[in-house]
Amino acid sequence: MSLMLRLRQLDIRVSSGDGLYGVSIPFDKGLVVLRADNSSGKSLCIQSIIYALGLEGMLSPSYHVPLQYAVTDKLYDDHREVPVLESKVLLEIENQRGEILTLQRPIKSSEQQTSLVTVWEGALLTQHRENLTRHDYFVRMEGAAQRPLGFHTRLTDFLGWSLPTVRRFDGSEAPLYLECIFPLMIIEQKHGWSGIQARMPVHYRIRDMGKRAIEFLVKLDAYEIAVRRQALNEQADAIKAQWHDLRAKCEGAVLKAGGVLNQWPSQPIVEWPPIEMPTVSIIVDDSWIPLSEAIKNTAGKLKHLESEEIPRVEQASKKLTSELQETERTLQDAELIGRHLFQELELERSQGEAIEKRLAALREDLQRYKDVQRLRKIGSDNVLHISEGACPTCRQPVPDSLLPQVSSQNPMALDENVGFIENQIKTFGAMREDARRVFVGKEQRLRGVRARTDELRERIRTLKKTLVLDGRLPSLASLEERVNLSSRLRDLRALQDEFRGYVGELEALSAQWREVLAKIEGLKDRDLSEADEVKLQKLEGLTVDQLRQYRFSSLEPDSVRISQETYRPIHEGFDLGFNISASDMIRLIWAYLYGLLELARTDDTNHLGLLILDEPRQQQTDRVSFAEFARRAAQADPAQQQIIIATSEEESLLKEMLETAPHQYLPFTGKLLTRLGS
Repeated sequence: MSLMLRLRQLDIRVSSGDGLYGVSIPFDKGLVVLRADNSSGKSLCIQSIIYALGLEGMLSPSYHVPLQYAVTDKLYDDHREVPVLESKVLLEIENQRGEILTLQRPIKSSEQQTSLVTVWEGALLTQHRENLTRHDYFVRMEGAAQRPLGFHTRLTDFLGWSLPTVRRFDGSEAPLYLECIFPLMIIEQKHGWSGIQARMPVHYRIRDMGKRAIEFLVKLDAYEIAVRRQALNEQADAIKAQWHDLRAKCEGAVLKAGGVLNQWPSQPIVEWPPIEMPTVSIIVDDSWIPLSEAIKNTAGKLKHLESEEIPRVEQASKKLTSELQETERTLQDAELIGRHLFQELELERSQGEAIEKRLAALREDLQRYKDVQRLRKIGSDNVLHISEGACPTCRQPVPDSLLPQVSSQNPMALDENVGFIENQIKTFGAMREDARRVFVGKEQRLRGVRARTDELRERIRTLKKTLVLDGRLPSLASLEERVNLSSRLRDLRALQDEFRGYVGELEALSAQWREVLAKIEGLKDRDLSEADEVKLQKLEGLTVDQLRQYRFSSLEPDSVRISQETYRPIHEGFDLGFNISASDMIRLIWAYLYGLLELARTDDTNHLGLLILDEPRQQQTDRVSFAEFARRAAQADPAQQQIIIATSEEESLLKEMLETAPHQYLPFTGKLLTRLGS
């Protein structure tokens, strides 16, 4: 079932100190022509429809009522000025399921705010039904398109639409608001005829808003493809974040145990296992060995100690004294190594900062040279002064060098300089990455050495404390060594289990990364589905056919194409606009917007089968073209579609143009807002 929005009746009511004024306009399906003189209230009716639907955000970011003073301030009756006390607009609408809603929105009221929309479930205006269910909603406020009591939430459901989520320029997400879509179905007079999608609410800050609106209205798969690609990119970013987070956790656990993490890939990898698997090194007796060997070594030491009886202090004093001396020498060596590593680390840090400064200077130089290069390409003959031999402040002569130059040197050309600096940036970028890797490695080794020195100091304290104990007591150093070895063995085994778990997670992430990259690659050159291309070809055919019918002459109509990037008419790759006459721009807007309507008759789209045009014969477009457009628009009736045209065209000529086009004719003489009743 095709989607549909049909307007059934519009009522405008104005209360004044001189009585009640207003107008009631019934609308049939098919072509509806509302004819009235200029400044009589014709555009007020179109804008009242926009206002009743809560769509004035498509006209302006302002929250002021966008209606004429005749309903907001004062109106004129027989040249008498009549003040407006209260006013409101009512609109009866119908959808494809035959459901009817009557909407009421205050324009000027002492009791209700303009953000209130009252909705009756049924035909209040055309059938005057009583006891209809009534609900109040809010509009033009935060949540109006998402919350249950938001009017656009209710209207979207009534229309049968499911609004897509789109991205704003700041990266946040928002629904594709109704105000972004309806400019393709309602064209108001003031600014709507300057181009296709001339009235787009840019204040919503939605990326590619015009493109997203057409994608939705035509129901292109391109949007789903774009959403899928975006979701895959976000999934890839999430995998990267998990990968880095996993490394941080693993590194923290390893460093806590005084170890060093090796060969952990800095970025997600596709192939698993990698050529070099991640490993952990632990410092044992001043040497870095693999974690498994450290566990084996510690277990062997503990087993050997447990196989011996714990000696008394007097029995172990000689051995303990020797161990104390050896441990103190080992501590001195470890502290010396630590100091050297710290100095090297500070040197690496300063070298890294120097590289960053050099890179910043190179980028600045590159940009300056490219700017000069750009000036040269566009015709500038200004000379680039690198050194003028003069003080830049006082302009006194300053030698370019302290020593005389024996031979002159030819400087590099501008393009050579650009290439040279770009190569330097690449070289220093590689140096920066190498410096970072060296810095991280030395930082890890320093932490391991510091953990080792802490262990040695603790051992020295224990040995000294043992040597001053009663000789008949068990050796405290031997006891503590057993306890420490047992605790160390337990920690190393726990680290091994934890590390294996991290590597397992790494393998799972690698598999996810491989799958995501394959899906991204599958969408790499795919923006449109085959069904999308067929739809756009049909839209192109409908548009070109109308251009011929409407006597489009700025270009050969058959040379006009529908862009597969913007989905709008183009010629030789450029949007139409600057290279066609003003009257042909009007013809193009007729053809394109009505083409969207005609496409909905044969294809599955989200178009509502509604097109409202305020003064479509702009720019003195010839009457023959307008008559052809009216005849084509009359075909909306059999398709259960509705086209409403508001015009001030001379009545006799209008009747002549519409003579062969079935339509509903709504002529108004004088002001549309007239006194109601006695």
